[in-house]
Amino acid sequence: MASADNPHPPPQPAYQATPGSILNSDRALYTSIATAERTAIDSFTLPRRSGRAWQVPAGHIVRISTPEGPQVGDLNIWNASNPRERFWAARTRQLHASHVSTFDRLWSCLPYLRPMVTIVGDS
Repeated sequence: MASADNPHPPPQPAYQATPGSILNSDRALYTSIATAERTAIDSFTLPRRSGRAWQVPAGHIVRISTPEGPQVGDLNIWNASNPRERFWAARTRQLHASHVSTFDRLWSCLPYLRPMVTIVGDS
């Protein structure tokens, strides 16, 4: 909704999920995951204008941060056991919004069209 502080309303998703829809993640489950104790397995810093690939097993959490202030980064995701299934940014924007946040999901391409990632925190 537009306000005096922000005259531009936030973009709305193309689809409005109904209760019980796969678009609605289990907020209680993902809140418990986000607040549970964890142990870091690995940590690294990417130099500017570089990239890195790493494997994340199902059920694990990845934290991406920008310690030097606002930055732009690209994110690509593949199913490790089927590289034809990959993150579909355009469909994710249609199903959620152009700026995803907590409890939104990142969706895979056709013919799979299933959630690959659920965002459990956004600071």
